[in-house]
Amino acid sequence: MKKTKIITIIGTIFAAIVGLVSLPSAAWAVNAAQVPPVNLTSSSFRLTVCDGPPLPAGVSPPANLGHIYVPCDFNGLMIQAQYLINVMIVVGVLAVMIGCAYAGYLYITGTQENIKRAKSIFPKLAIGFVLMLTAWFIVYQIMSWLTGNASVYMGNG
Repeated sequence: MKKTKIITIIGTIFAAIVGLVSLPSAAWAVNAAQVPPVNLTSSSFRLTVCDGPPLPAGVSPPANLGHIYVPCDFNGLMIQAQYLINVMIVVGVLAVMIGCAYAGYLYITGTQENIKRAKSIFPKLAIGFVLMLTAWFIVYQIMSWLTGNASVYMGNG
């Protein structure tokens, strides 16, 4: 039993480290030239991406924006949707990490009831994580078909 606890502790620590290292790259699908990266702790974080109506020819966007002007047209709407999905992916990864840490704690405490609860939590977390990534991929495909430009969402636009 002691060897199992040590392996579980090491596995939980490893999962937490991998999750923390991969968290900043969870929003890799956003084009940094058009949409700000998902950084929930930044003071410049905002939920809206588009800045206003499409500008007429010859009119330049305001200089004090601090980012590239994104008009609120159909592509702006698609970029906004992708950005919000990326924010939700970051929150989902955080929730899975917290759930794994909690289930690992339950498993480490060693009582039979806690071990049973932990063993029921881990598969639910895995299924939820796979569903989250599958939903992201489906939405990504639909958006690339609607806009005809997958490179905007892959960082190549």
